[in-house]
Amino acid sequence: MSGFVAALTVAGPELADVDARRMIAALKRRGELTEVWCDAHALLAVTRFDWELADGYSGSALVAHDQELVIAADASLYYRDDLARKLHGAGVAPAGTSVAHLIGAAYRAWGRECPLHLEGDYAFVVYDRATRRTFAARDFMGRRPLYYARIGASLVIASSVAAILEHSSVPRDLDLVALAEIVAVSLAGHNRTPYRAVEALPAASSLEWDGTGAAEVRAHWQFPVDESGATQPFDDAVEELRALLESAVVERRAPEGQTAIWLSGGYDSPVIYGIGNNALDRRGLDRLRPISVSYPPNDPAYEDELIEQITQFWNTTPTWLSIDDMPLLANASQYAATGDIPFQHAFENWLQTLLDAARAQGSRVVLYGDGGDQLFAVSNVFLRDLFSGFRWRELRREWRAFGGGGARALWGSTVRPALVESLNAFRGNEHPEFSPPGWLHREFVRRHQLETRQFRAEATLSKGKAGRAGTETRRSLENPIIPRVFASLSSMALEHSVELRAPLLDRRIVDFALRRPRAERSSAGAVKHLLRQAGAGNLPPSILAPRPAKTGVLTKYFADGFRADPHGLVSDVFAKPILADLGVVDAASLQQAWRDYQRTASGNGVHLYVCFQTELWLRARGLARAVDTVVNRE
Repeated sequence: MSGFVAALTVAGPELADVDARRMIAALKRRGELTEVWCDAHALLAVTRFDWELADGYSGSALVAHDQELVIAADASLYYRDDLARKLHGAGVAPAGTSVAHLIGAAYRAWGRECPLHLEGDYAFVVYDRATRRTFAARDFMGRRPLYYARIGASLVIASSVAAILEHSSVPRDLDLVALAEIVAVSLAGHNRTPYRAVEALPAASSLEWDGTGAAEVRAHWQFPVDESGATQPFDDAVEELRALLESAVVERRAPEGQTAIWLSGGYDSPVIYGIGNNALDRRGLDRLRPISVSYPPNDPAYEDELIEQITQFWNTTPTWLSIDDMPLLANASQYAATGDIPFQHAFENWLQTLLDAARAQGSRVVLYGDGGDQLFAVSNVFLRDLFSGFRWRELRREWRAFGGGGARALWGSTVRPALVESLNAFRGNEHPEFSPPGWLHREFVRRHQLETRQFRAEATLSKGKAGRAGTETRRSLENPIIPRVFASLSSMALEHSVELRAPLLDRRIVDFALRRPRAERSSAGAVKHLLRQAGAGNLPPSILAPRPAKTGVLTKYFADGFRADPHGLVSDVFAKPILADLGVVDAASLQQAWRDYQRTASGNGVHLYVCFQTELWLRARGLARAVDTVVNRE
């Protein structure tokens, strides 16, 4: 997980030395080693920590270059043997074994289509010295950050907003719409950052620039949510998924030393753990080292007994951490001060403690279970699909299997919402399903058409053949918050000298899972049928059995920690919100919503929390002093 910056120009003046030094210095949090390549038209610099020089991480080359290409990358690549075979077939030989060399070879072989041949977590930039063309790309989940800014006749690309802002010609004007959509947890605004001059390259996207005009951004891959072609029998699909998971774990293990796994008592990380250990045992490799969090028995996140069953099955014990040692709001101001953008994860201290534990046991790589809910489960929203598709006998059977209750409950949760949605579509009403929180300033919402932007984003993610269930899956994977979270997680892990890797979000598994029938994700009163069956034989049957309710739920931890507001930090922030001075939120409404949440936990605590984090981020940058200027520009 490196840091990099590329400053490119064709007709403009060369980059000033002071700008170059300042931009490179802003990357020091992402590495103590630095290499710079430059000529009259381009500068590419990479920072990296020494432990990342080993094969299996980024490798020894920081900036890879030859007579044709210069490559700067923040990347970990998997299935390198497969890539090497494909490159050989294309008649291209990599100049070295580092990630940057492999990316350069892929670009030579396939040009702008090269991201389709790369499996991994990556952001990179390739500069063609002869044509002075620039190509940059980001992996399909956006697990590594990549930002860019057009500055006159120049383009700056970096893995950090802070590095771009150190260029003396980049203005620091705030993008208030971006801030509002961050606070609203909106589906719109994939490419926006809190700064007007700086854009984020969306996940699964590439950027091309020929030195003139605007940079061209296009999607290089889309989530294949379509079950219409799923003909493989369930039992064969189970075997295929098991094999895919084995490969995903083996490819993502640490190249040397221990590989940790954050082990819960649910389905996702236990299946990774069980299948992974089996695969590692057959290859004579070290098993995964589990790290787990203990909760009080009355907490909805309590899974201690389930975790003990799993680890006893594998004749080991986890490294136990206590939730009491992970206060939700501890160091909140400190974390906000270091973030490129307002941080999007509610459980930062929880994650920081888990990362500390991984390094304490000597692990450089941590596997975790993200992706399981999105790929292998779906909520009961699929019941609306059954109603709209006139599959009423199946609807009745599934409603009973999930314990839905009587006719009134069926009307309220399934029939009426489906009818209202169809009626709105017929009338052409552009009302989003998820509106901005009521304490956003209504005039600001109206003037900037935030509801229209949200509606159009929802509509874009509703396209396809998989109905409401497919729409839910697409939204859970393509929400612009997801790459913000993943990029922040990668950066957070880097500060602990650790890489986070998610085997379930292997693109081969994603391609496979999103083409499987919905019934394998949710039916007959249970979820994750395919994933659970893939884990059979590798975990106790009691772990894989259907459960009456979801376990490992962190709602109580979040609500208790946020509402407690130790030292009154949240109340103090909301008493004088900068976002109100900027015209984004209504201060009185925000304060009332916070009081209501403190008293009864009513309302959306996540929106309030993100607003709180955004306020801290603004304060950490001293932006309160610039409010009048920003308002006048707006």
